Amino acid sequence: MKTVYEDVVKQPADKLAQTMQDMTYCWNETVVPKKHYKKLLTKQLEEVVADSVSVSMVNAYYKTLAEFNKGNREWYVSALLCIELGINPSKASQQELEAVNRATLAALAGPDGGLLAPDLKAVFDQAMLGA
Repeated sequence: MKTVYEDVVKQPADKLAQTMQDMTYCWNETVVPKKHYKKLLTKQLEEVVADSVSVSMVNAYYKTLAEFNKGNREWYVSALLCIELGINPSKASQQELEAVNRATLAALAGPDGGLLAPDLKAVFDQAMLGA
């Protein structure tokens, strides 16, 4: 017996986009335009691979940083501040190191105990709401 999947995967991109729109509508009458699906289906494979590589690299960085963060939180924050400020700790002056230390302590003493500026959090929140 033939399944819907076996029939659907053989459709050309335009027809498949319409099928996907119809299937999506069947879930709580959710409307996603056919052109959205067609754009995704006709995306060049190189773009899809590049997106996948990007996600993989961000995930690798995330895992590494998350492990560092589990260690000494102060050192982790200091290292991130040095990177963002363009300061190489091994070549920094005492004044620069003290300034990084003060900035680190200020970040850790903040309301959320982290480095995320309120305006960046607002951008993230808006993106999550689809604004």
